[in-house]
Amino acid sequence: MKTEKRYFLCKAQAYLNSVVSAVNSLSGMVMSSELHGNVESQYKITVELLELEQATSEFITGMELDAELPDTVRISKQKFMNINERLIKYLEKIQLQGYHFDHVISTLKLENSTLKEETHFL
Repeated sequence: MKTEKRYFLCKAQAYLNSVVSAVNSLSGMVMSSELHGNVESQYKITVELLELEQATSEFITGMELDAELPDTVRISKQKFMNINERLIKYLEKIQLQGYHFDHVISTLKLENSTLKEETHFL
């Protein structure tokens, strides 16, 4: 493998790891005690998290990273699914308190379904 390509793939792998870390941090912010009761901020952060995951998925496809780095892509997507699962459980719990998170919960579940299907093909 050429040095330039190896360098690119190393940077792409670092990028994917960084995005997973950022998504995990955003999820942690939503579930933090500091935002307990601040539904507007929790909602905004969750939407940002979803947009970041979706942009990353488009980047993976556009740059054909699933072919170049299948293990890294699979691990990243599995981590996204785990993060989303924790967030879904949290949002369902606070929804019982009368907050309306139906839309983002459905979107997170759909995202997980898509990620599961995509990782099946890696």
